[in-house]
Amino acid sequence: MQQTDLRQEKKYCTRLGWALTLTMICALVWQVGLMGLMLAGRLAGGMGTYMLLVLVGYYLPALPLSYWLCRRIPVTKPVKRPLTARLLGRWFVIGGGLMWVGSVTGSWLNDLVYQVAHLETVDMVTETFNEMPLSVVLVGACMLGPLCEELLFRGLLAGRLARYGQKPAAFVSALLFGLYHANLSQFFYAFLLGLLLAYAYFYTGTLKTSVILHMLFNLYGSFIVFLLPENGVLPILYGLSWPVLTIVGAVLLVRGRTRQLWEHGPCTPSMQVMFGNVGVTVAIILCFVQTALMYV
Repeated sequence: MQQTDLRQEKKYCTRLGWALTLTMICALVWQVGLMGLMLAGRLAGGMGTYMLLVLVGYYLPALPLSYWLCRRIPVTKPVKRPLTARLLGRWFVIGGGLMWVGSVTGSWLNDLVYQVAHLETVDMVTETFNEMPLSVVLVGACMLGPLCEELLFRGLLAGRLARYGQKPAAFVSALLFGLYHANLSQFFYAFLLGLLLAYAYFYTGTLKTSVILHMLFNLYGSFIVFLLPENGVLPILYGLSWPVLTIVGAVLLVRGRTRQLWEHGPCTPSMQVMFGNVGVTVAIILCFVQTALMYV
């Protein structure tokens, strides 16, 4: 493990923080611009087109700029291992359980904040998805969203933070992934899934793995529910599938904990380096501001 030049490493992490900040600013500017066009009657296609363009615009200008900004940061390439159907199924079951536990926790805390603030409880995430046409949910939330988020949080952030070790890289990128969602309802399950997606990426050495998993999670959690009838046995079975996934996933996670493979990086892990820099600090503050605005 090479001697860490703290000053140089902080510069690297600052660039990663600015890349995330740039993505959030581009998303905000893009959304405001689209809203202005829609209010002016210059955006054809109505709410469906608006929602799809919002999802695309979050990353279209920001991702190339972010990769360019971080082009000089060394990348520690993970060892490549084959992705099997058994591995994919195992990670999906574990991830399903993490999603449910995180979602229940986030929803409870979200409701608590509204109660403490004496405000009417609002689930902005559910309301947003309910306003989206089914095609937008499929294309935007289940295909484009996972692809772009994996390029940003696993490909760019985790891939470059792996120089401090894969465990610290998974933790930091997952934390930023959770904060990036800017609401309590999604923070916990996004953080937990971020850890799993980072591990899957590092284990197989290819971003394709985390992209496929992310798409599957979003399909099961956000898309399938719209295809179910309002009454009957299917909605009941779907609801029961979440605690089942949680129980089975917990068993798989506990049984496989000793077989986990995390590689060390060439540099000494340092939370001071990864968090104690201007770029990451600004990104985190911006995430907290966006979250706070949800309750105003």
